[in-house]
Amino acid sequence: MDFLKRSALMMVFTFVGLPVVHADEVTTLPTIRIMAESELREEVVGPTPFQEDKKVRQALQHYIQKQHTDIQNAQLTETTSSIDYQANALQPDLSQVSPFLEDYILAVAMGFQSSNPSNGVFKILEPLNINRDNADTFRDGSIKVRLDDLLRLQQQIDAGLKTSQNFPIR
Repeated sequence: MDFLKRSALMMVFTFVGLPVVHADEVTTLPTIRIMAESELREEVVGPTPFQEDKKVRQALQHYIQKQHTDIQNAQLTETTSSIDYQANALQPDLSQVSPFLEDYILAVAMGFQSSNPSNGVFKILEPLNINRDNADTFRDGSIKVRLDDLLRLQQQIDAGLKTSQNFPIR
């Protein structure tokens, strides 16, 4: 019976204590209160100090450290590749041209590709006996060419064209 009294007493205390709520920290909403001057002096005024959340800070530090280690441990591939910035120029097919014309064309092309492109022009004019020394007469507007030189050049070109087969004419 003593046991029943004790258990009944425990149940009464349990039901009475159950609706009671216990809070460690109760937040108060900001309100406007009328205060005396002495109370205002005692009131702490100023910015609220920053409350740092240590778990968030540790998570951010962990994330930053992970990023740094990932950058430092990045794997590089061992293969190297070459990049062609400019395509190679196609080599002209001079198989259908006589050896004389082939040498002449290549010499003129090399003259134009040199540091002074006028070398190519003077190479073209070489069969007419026009070179840098007598080029000043052409600047004055007069052209003096021997007829023998013109005929010889024409014969050389004709001979080169006759020996070649299927020479492309543009």
